[in-house]
Amino acid sequence: MKADVRIRGGLIVDGTGAPARKGDIAIKDGRLLLDAEGVEANETVEAGGMVVAPGFIDIHTHSDLTLLVDSRGASKVSQGVTTEIVGNCGMSVVDTHGKHKERIRGASAFIYGDLLDWKWNDYAEYLAEYEKRGISINVGALIGHGTARASVIGYDDRPVTERELEAMRRYVADGMEAGALGLSSGLIYSPGVFAPREELVELCKVVASYGGIYSTHMRNESDGLLDSIEESIQVARESGVSLQISHLKSTGKRNWGRVARAVEMIERARGEGVNVHYDFYPYHASSTGMTYLLPPWAQEGGWEASEARIRDPKLRRRMVGEIVNGSDSWISPSRNAGWDGVMIASVQTERNRHAEGMRLNEYARARGMPEPEAMLDLLLEESGGVGMVLFVMSEDDIAAAASSEWSIVGSDGLALAADGVLSRSKPHPRSYGSFPRVFDRYVRQRPVLTLERAIHKMTGLPAAKLRLTDRGLLKNGYVADVVLFDPDRVRDLATFEAPHQYSEGIHTVWVGGRAAYSRGRFLDPKSGVVVRSAASSRVAKAER
Repeated sequence: MKADVRIRGGLIVDGTGAPARKGDIAIKDGRLLLDAEGVEANETVEAGGMVVAPGFIDIHTHSDLTLLVDSRGASKVSQGVTTEIVGNCGMSVVDTHGKHKERIRGASAFIYGDLLDWKWNDYAEYLAEYEKRGISINVGALIGHGTARASVIGYDDRPVTERELEAMRRYVADGMEAGALGLSSGLIYSPGVFAPREELVELCKVVASYGGIYSTHMRNESDGLLDSIEESIQVARESGVSLQISHLKSTGKRNWGRVARAVEMIERARGEGVNVHYDFYPYHASSTGMTYLLPPWAQEGGWEASEARIRDPKLRRRMVGEIVNGSDSWISPSRNAGWDGVMIASVQTERNRHAEGMRLNEYARARGMPEPEAMLDLLLEESGGVGMVLFVMSEDDIAAAASSEWSIVGSDGLALAADGVLSRSKPHPRSYGSFPRVFDRYVRQRPVLTLERAIHKMTGLPAAKLRLTDRGLLKNGYVADVVLFDPDRVRDLATFEAPHQYSEGIHTVWVGGRAAYSRGRFLDPKSGVVVRSAASSRVAKAER
């Protein structure tokens, strides 16, 4: 037997958390062969002094459209990422009913929704688009609860009827049968913010019946963090779903230190039989669309309704008051960050391109008006399509999140590129540096993780959570998604001021047995696949 590639003399970290060992592995026909000492191969890669690990699985991304724009997945594969999970935070790009498609498209502006004229009408067509175009890293999809709700009733603040709930159940079931891996929610965004717990439970029962996960951007990551943890756990208890809490954090200085308490709640729930994990990213700033700074009532109905309210002088005055002070039922995110802690990351028009990278207090000064007023005018000028970065988190909380047994690394970023159309704006650097930064910050500089545990959180653990049965580990017969990197040099280079910079220390990345990135070059083999749920395989067999 002659292998395609032999990786010789590396430090093998297999993704299980087991101690590293020296040895050789080989790749043949896209599959792995371990203990490959002496195996002949068409190509031999000398790996002395480097780590050989499974390709990293980014469990929390928003690359729903960018991978269809640029098949390389450049900012991710250059970190060692071989699989992206899209459709997070309740936001996906599939409207099965067609009644609210334009509103749903508008809501995708901050994930580069303007770059693609998407025509698919269900998850089967959406996932098939990746296979038709070809991608060089793998992709798996979650079903966005917010999109499901918007698809059925739009962006209204009201309970769904039983008939509408049944339509949402069917939406979720169809998505799972097409291959989606679970359901996600974004309970700070319209329309997810309007959904009661009972609605989530009913949809999660459907997901649980297919063996999928429920990934939630909770209602509150600030003063109400612990209440939101409890609500998420209760949804899992009542539905039986496997729970993944998104980007665990505690925002606002007054709330720093609560992550450790949140982890204790998660551990207690696990002791009671709830299958719950969470993901984190290694940065002290978050990022989302600027409409998040609007009170929930101002978001109802989608951007067109929000725009009309901003233009109404009376409603605008009310809005400004709540943006500054909050309300009895809503804590203004601007209070957590301060106006100097809000950075404009992206806009849609050339008119305001100069604002990218500016803090909102700086931007407001330049316009000669108070910060809330400047923010509202910017939203109007950009039709709501403004991305931002919020500096609201603490390093100690990040370390606490990283160190727990139940945490998984996820970027909450997008597959971007330092060239071409995806190089515009000032995105959060997590899109370029999350995985190398974990090694640099939390294995080397502040060692709350061993090398083996860090890799487990990037590979074997997310694969098990997602029920991916043939990847995530270095194991005989598994898919050859492999990363080779220098453990002493691997680090992120992207910054908030200059985010479009690839990380260093990643030598070569193989996707499905073919080199996709090597020594700074993107090879774009289009060897990535859509990773589908086990449920879709059962459906396909039944249909045959």
